[in-house]
Amino acid sequence: MTEELAALREEVALLRAEMDHLRETFTRDGELRATGLRIQNGKGRGQVKITAAEYGLGVYLYDSQGRCRALLEIRERGPNIELRNEEGEAVISLRPVDGHGQIVAADPGGIGRAAIRSTKHGGVLKVMNARGRALAYILGAGKGGEMELLNASHRPCLSATAENAGGMVLTHEGSGEVMASISATDASGLVTTFGTLGEQAVTLCAGEDGGHVLLCDNDGEVVINIGRHEEDD
Repeated sequence: MTEELAALREEVALLRAEMDHLRETFTRDGELRATGLRIQNGKGRGQVKITAAEYGLGVYLYDSQGRCRALLEIRERGPNIELRNEEGEAVISLRPVDGHGQIVAADPGGIGRAAIRSTKHGGVLKVMNARGRALAYILGAGKGGEMELLNASHRPCLSATAENAGGMVLTHEGSGEVMASISATDASGLVTTFGTLGEQAVTLCAGEDGGHVLLCDNDGEVVINIGRHEEDD
């Protein structure tokens, strides 16, 4: 009976040791912050870690080298999912923003280079440079699709919109001012160039009565109209 009791105590001690190995308390600056569960492989590398604290919950997955490669966190702002590279940088992130979903693809340094998100106006696709600044947008809205290409100074250089009435393409100079436009509707097509003050300079248009070329002065007033006129009939 004594030997059986000793064996039972030994098994209980081993079980406690195993639980202490799996369950640990995570601290920061000596302050109790979270409790969790860690499951390790035979080499003692962390494979799965689950934490719980006042600020949220977290599930962390580690590779065979002990590096965190994926995580799921639940915090006050909502859930956050990250896929990380060997350097520990998040290269794919999924999270809600203002109640809408967002996916960000980053470079090896963790800088976002492309993002897809939903907004109250529609969907948005954004691409960024190495500094994380946007260089292009594609937007979907109720009236149709829009596209905008920006220069390194974050100013638009090319814009395009599509609506039920037709499409329009705008080209801009370096500061963002519109210098030319191409538009089309069911009734006509129009090409216009503008002066430095935004005034109409040259316009080519085509409609039911034929084509016209309009040449304007510095104030944008038409001074020459080349084309077919009613009095020509």
